[in-house]
Amino acid sequence: MIVAVYNVRDQVAEAIASLRAQSHTDFEALVVDDGSTDGSGAIAMAAACGDPRFRLIRQDNAGLSAARNAGLEAARGTFVAFLDGDDAFAPGFLSGLLAAIARDGTDWAASAISLCYPDGRSDPHPALHGEVGGRAAHTLDLGDARTAARVFPSAWNKLFRRSVFGDLRFPPGTWFEDHEVFWACAARRPKLAYVPEPLYRHRRDRPGQITGTDSDRVFEQFTVLDRLRPLILAGGFRHAEDGFARLATRLVHERAMVLRTRDRRARFLAEAQARFDTWGLRYAPDWDLTISRGLGMAMEGVLPLSVVVIAGEGGSLEATLKALDQQSMADFDLHVLAPADLHVPERLVSGLRVGRMPGDLPLRELPGRLAGASVVLYAPGERPAPDGLLWLVNLIDRTGASLAFGRFNRARAGYHDGWTDNTVVSTDLNAMPTLGALLDIPPEVALRIYPALGNRIFGKALLARLPGTVSALEDAGSVQALVLGAAVLAGRAGFTRMLVAEGPDAPAGIAGLATLADWARDLPDPDGPPLPRGWRGVLFLRLARLRGAGLLRMVALSWRAGFLRGAPGAGPDPENGWVLRKIWFLLRIRRG
Repeated sequence: MIVAVYNVRDQVAEAIASLRAQSHTDFEALVVDDGSTDGSGAIAMAAACGDPRFRLIRQDNAGLSAARNAGLEAARGTFVAFLDGDDAFAPGFLSGLLAAIARDGTDWAASAISLCYPDGRSDPHPALHGEVGGRAAHTLDLGDARTAARVFPSAWNKLFRRSVFGDLRFPPGTWFEDHEVFWACAARRPKLAYVPEPLYRHRRDRPGQITGTDSDRVFEQFTVLDRLRPLILAGGFRHAEDGFARLATRLVHERAMVLRTRDRRARFLAEAQARFDTWGLRYAPDWDLTISRGLGMAMEGVLPLSVVVIAGEGGSLEATLKALDQQSMADFDLHVLAPADLHVPERLVSGLRVGRMPGDLPLRELPGRLAGASVVLYAPGERPAPDGLLWLVNLIDRTGASLAFGRFNRARAGYHDGWTDNTVVSTDLNAMPTLGALLDIPPEVALRIYPALGNRIFGKALLARLPGTVSALEDAGSVQALVLGAAVLAGRAGFTRMLVAEGPDAPAGIAGLATLADWARDLPDPDGPPLPRGWRGVLFLRLARLRGAGLLRMVALSWRAGFLRGAPGAGPDPENGWVLRKIWFLLRIRRG
């Protein structure tokens, strides 16, 4: 067991404890202190509590590869495994992988992992890119380069028969050192036993972590890919060219996701496109729905997205701009509609330029002023979730739809799936792919889409067909009219259960009930197929409920809004409560 340690004093004791807690106890542990300056090596040995299986190897700082290589030179066991000093094993790591090797007759095995975050959250991950749904333990055929490209190349979630390595060592002095070792092992031993249980606990978002660093060292990824290409093409792999294209796409995506500095990101994308041209490849995201499709568009000189923020009168603009500046899908331009006396920065921390937009601009003229292929609009108080733009751009591009939306979180009320009544959808939303699919949206279904703005993305051609002005979107009624009108016109929409936005508990600027009733009564029919009878009243009751209005007042004014006059058509939303729905049901029977 080779434990590489460098300046992880706050995590290393947990790593050692997880090794001592293994259900399989017959091992030696080589703790390689790679020149730590914070006493990590001493802390590790103190955590070993005099356990004779643990031995400390000290060396001057030479990097992770050199530390692992020192461990390999000193190793005596039949098998070797690697534990990073800031990570941990599950108790069954060794026993589970040894059993998998014995079961499948392979020389190495890999497990799923848990991604552990500073806030205590732990998310299971199969450690297989593009994996949809869980699968039982099985053997992976790495002789197919497309399959090999799916596997996490990390040394740390695997157990190797030491003979697999022979004279193979980790390349010193470089980042992303696991890739060459993984592909060399795959060429030597193409059968890999796989265990779906998350037996390795990988810490994420630790300061100084290589995979999360925004620095020019990300360009070393291209050097690694240059070395990998001949290894893969000459390694006896099937579908080698396709496998390398998938690998290069995945690695460029991973590096770009942490680049917030605009200048560095632009240089990185230019270099990525130049390398793809040299290799004779195209960016290939289709095999893994989590890979940014917008990134490939940006590499080819097409801006995938424009973002427009309506600031309103509150103090929420700063939070929205901060969330936008931290997006993993950072390829967009940004425009803000704000009162003249509200300060709007010219650039964000990352260097992204912020444009200001006139408030009286008709929505139909908006696409002509924007450079992006699609558009996301944020009403006052709304902001993207950390990967929100990634999921929306991926979904609208992948489905070819003109509209796509997803779930969002409200400030106090929490999760919302984006529907006021999801039972009207012909597809079982819980059974559909989490990352989204294309849904038919007939008018009766469009009527049940929740009136949030920031959890959806518009194609520019669709946006150009909608009435109203940008500034009107400060008002909940205008947001509701836009959401309904866009869905009716689109007829189909992409929908994802991924979290794409966050915002207030109710749309901003909800008018008094009498004014709201008049607004609903006078609302023109949106372009497209006709809506069910009583649709104006449905919108009134929805916004009245979001305003917190009492039942009697809502019922009284629903007549004014045209909901209870004539033969009732569409019923109120389930969230309007069973009493109101009972009234509507009785009237429907009486007049039906």
